[in-house]
Amino acid sequence: MIAKQLKAISNICYILGMACAVLLYTQNTFGVHSAIRIGFYVFGGTGLLLSLLQFRFIPEDKWEDFNLLFWIGSLVIFIGFVFQTMHLRHFTYILIAGFAITGFSFFVNPFKKDKDEEDDLLDN
Repeated sequence: MIAKQLKAISNICYILGMACAVLLYTQNTFGVHSAIRIGFYVFGGTGLLLSLLQFRFIPEDKWEDFNLLFWIGSLVIFIGFVFQTMHLRHFTYILIAGFAITGFSFFVNPFKKDKDEEDDLLDN
């Protein structure tokens, strides 16, 4: 129950964070550039942290559906975008590392259990 509530709140934060990001990158800030930038930081960070916190409340039998590497990669990507909006150096390397971790997570899931080959065979 708590995991579903955390997921709903994190999805709302993601939507608000993405709206702020789109406004920032299209430079349509309507004169409140700093408020939209702070909104991006707060909503994006809150969405990521709540998604990571959701892992704690998922039952162990559902862990294989949750990929922690994906969320760690997403966190590194968010940090890279924060570096970019603050005009700090080396944000490109941080983004590349985050995208690499996220891409790697599609091939490796530490909680995924190997299925037996017998499960995939049809009985005649």
